[in-house]
Amino acid sequence: MSPKLYIKSTKGFSLVEVMVAVSILGIVTTAVVSSITFTSQSNRLNSNREAAINVAQGMIERLQADTFTNVGPPADSKNQPSNGGYAKIDYTSNPGVYLDEALGIKCQVAFRFTGYGRATGGGTNSLTDSTVTGTTAQWKADEWKGDTLFIISGRGVGQFSQISGNSASSLTLKTALNPAPDATSVYMINNGKTVEVTTTWQYRGKDYSETVEALIVNYRSATTLGFAGL
Repeated sequence: MSPKLYIKSTKGFSLVEVMVAVSILGIVTTAVVSSITFTSQSNRLNSNREAAINVAQGMIERLQADTFTNVGPPADSKNQPSNGGYAKIDYTSNPGVYLDEALGIKCQVAFRFTGYGRATGGGTNSLTDSTVTGTTAQWKADEWKGDTLFIISGRGVGQFSQISGNSASSLTLKTALNPAPDATSVYMINNGKTVEVTTTWQYRGKDYSETVEALIVNYRSATTLGFAGL
């Protein structure tokens, strides 16, 4: 009796099954690539953000190390009186400021100097400086609330008072000043110049920015106050 030969039947994949498998593979591949791309972009953005903060902090340290007189905007700026020269650095400035020189990613650096100047008027419980209106030094509503105003020169020199609130160019004071400030009164809030350094950069068509703020303290010298000759 001859042996029987058994042939095992192997079922192949249908065209529909193959198409479904390819579609699933495509979806998975797209998801993986998208995830990798998103992670890479997030890492690049975070790297740029850290570099931008470091640039701003470096500028603050430079300001703190500089002569107090030099802390301010350029002399021709429509800002508060200063002999300084910290002008805005933009994308076309030479030399520029890079967040990533290898990739050619530059940033802009803008300075805001505020919280000091010469009064244009006031009363026993107020001080006005209309010169800040319409400039980068213009005050934000109540940004000085709780801080301290010092009269460092001119009428009322040596007086100080806590600030209870402010508008764009006028301070309201808790403790009355006697005599009241006038157009000869030079003032500083918190006994210094407040500086904001903002770095701005572009990534994938969007603008991003980081701001670092610091108080550059006044060392109470007629020469170093930054208002000589006013």
